[in-house]
Amino acid sequence: MKAIGEDGRLRVGIAGCGIIANAHLPYVRAAGGEPVAVCDLSIAAASEMADRHGVQRVYRSIEDMLDCEKIDAVHVLTPPHVHAPVAIAALERGIPALIEKPLALGLADVEAMSAAARRGNTFFTADHNRLFDPPMLEARRLWESGALGELVAIESYQAGMASERQWLGEMAGGGIGDLVPHPLYLQLYFLGAIQRLEALAFSPKNDGKIEELRVLMQGEGRTGSLTISMNASPMMNTLKLCGSRMTVEVNLNNMTIVRRRDYKVPKIVAKPLPNLDESWQLVTQTARTTVDFVRGKVRYYPGMGELIRRFYDAVRRGTPPPVSEAEAAAVVDVTTKIWDAVGAQAGRAPAPAVAAPKPARPRAARTRPSEALGARVTATEGSLPEGEDTALTGSEN
Repeated sequence: MKAIGEDGRLRVGIAGCGIIANAHLPYVRAAGGEPVAVCDLSIAAASEMADRHGVQRVYRSIEDMLDCEKIDAVHVLTPPHVHAPVAIAALERGIPALIEKPLALGLADVEAMSAAARRGNTFFTADHNRLFDPPMLEARRLWESGALGELVAIESYQAGMASERQWLGEMAGGGIGDLVPHPLYLQLYFLGAIQRLEALAFSPKNDGKIEELRVLMQGEGRTGSLTISMNASPMMNTLKLCGSRMTVEVNLNNMTIVRRRDYKVPKIVAKPLPNLDESWQLVTQTARTTVDFVRGKVRYYPGMGELIRRFYDAVRRGTPPPVSEAEAAAVVDVTTKIWDAVGAQAGRAPAPAVAAPKPARPRAARTRPSEALGARVTATEGSLPEGEDTALTGSEN
């Protein structure tokens, strides 16, 4: 069991103070953590984030934050192409890391983080938060209990615009590339190892900007289809699990799950009954979710809160992390294969993902211990490249 603060709360450091940090920080405290420091190359962004969430100390370098603070866990919320050097700085010091999606832009970075975790005798996990949304947990329970029967097909559909961030140019696919991880990790949870994959990406406007993506995958005895559209309306985010006994459809925007099955009733009843049953499911779930939200029992990104809670349990008690290294690595691997397939289909290779640079060591003196206790401090030049300090992974996101 890991040593923690005297009050029993995990001492948490936040690396990266962009948009998604605002979603993480409330769940840090709700899960039994205390954010003791934040770091970002932009001191203005770090100070604003600290003020908003009541964090006492600010740093400009991940190394200085970790060296000056007693940290039990780190949230890596930087742009994805620098996840690896930031996470490695924590992992080599034996500090577990929760890393935003996508975990990395290539398997080389994943392998480097795994090696650092082994050297530090610790672990990391990925923020695959949609897996832990309440309706997804129910869908997982139904599958694992056998209620669905044999799983035949998984269908993902996501419609919506990508975020506009400077660092999207570092990702294969650009903006739509930032949308891929969420539906993909949901697919892979049920598909297992991918045996065959085909992908098509295009722009209806023929302007060279990828706005539509279709992926067909063959897994372990079942198929998966993934559709992402930046042109369709309305904005939707659904996952359908087609089983031999029951089919369920999860709406991740509305937080509902609909069960569809055969009814052994007379034909005259069999026609309207599925519609009535589905309507009742939607009405009751919507009412319950609305009441829970108004009462404060449910927040935005509820799956993130559950994943953070499980991550902290793993830190405290040594339980398995919510997302294993192998599961997180599989998403990175299949993402690469998707863009390779897109490039092959188009007769050209997709834009390569830029490898993350090695973490830079601070070049000036460390912060004095007296400054690190209870005061706002700024550190020296650190591991995040200039111009990327406030941008985060945020298309959810």
